[in-house]
Amino acid sequence: MPPADGTMPNMSSSRDAIADYYDRRADEYDVTSWEYTGGDSRVVKLVQAALGSLSDVDTLDVGCGTGYVSRWLPGRLTLIDASAAMLSIAKRRLVSAACVRGRAPLLPFTDSSFARIFTGNLYGHLALPVRLQLVEEMFRVAEEFVVLDQLSSSDEYSEGPELRQLMDGSAFAIHKCYFTLERLLQELGGGDILMSGPVFAIIRRRR
Repeated sequence: MPPADGTMPNMSSSRDAIADYYDRRADEYDVTSWEYTGGDSRVVKLVQAALGSLSDVDTLDVGCGTGYVSRWLPGRLTLIDASAAMLSIAKRRLVSAACVRGRAPLLPFTDSSFARIFTGNLYGHLALPVRLQLVEEMFRVAEEFVVLDQLSSSDEYSEGPELRQLMDGSAFAIHKCYFTLERLLQELGGGDILMSGPVFAIIRRRR
């Protein structure tokens, strides 16, 4: 519970605080997201099937986190993440992948460096102007991009700060969007629907 004065410790949404959040969450990320006790195994299987249907090409995974989902991507991988702790786990998990530390939306690669960019559960943590900038950057760097992000359980789009509490008790306010399929397609400028629920949508858009 918040203190009596209504303040919440560590409730900063600054860039430094968000970086701290992901560094602290790295060791618990897998078990509190994809592997958490109440998870629906159907969702994981549907995501694996959708990503497994993609062609085998050079792929950049933007915001790779611990590399948990990166394992399901076909082709030669390059991983990029802003969190040193997350990237360290991804390196151990995917020893053949190239790893780069960097922060979206700006991507430290030349034009057309990759055939595909994938981003999973990153897009919806960005503010709208940053999301639109990331779309431009993905098209600059790759021939196509694939976005996986979370759908709204109420069928209504929502966006704003969301309180996240870690297992050590620290709390952070992060930016979070819950998309409708229509809203996500609109922002991305259209695309092919590879998955439309439950929980997640996966959209592929080509140049």
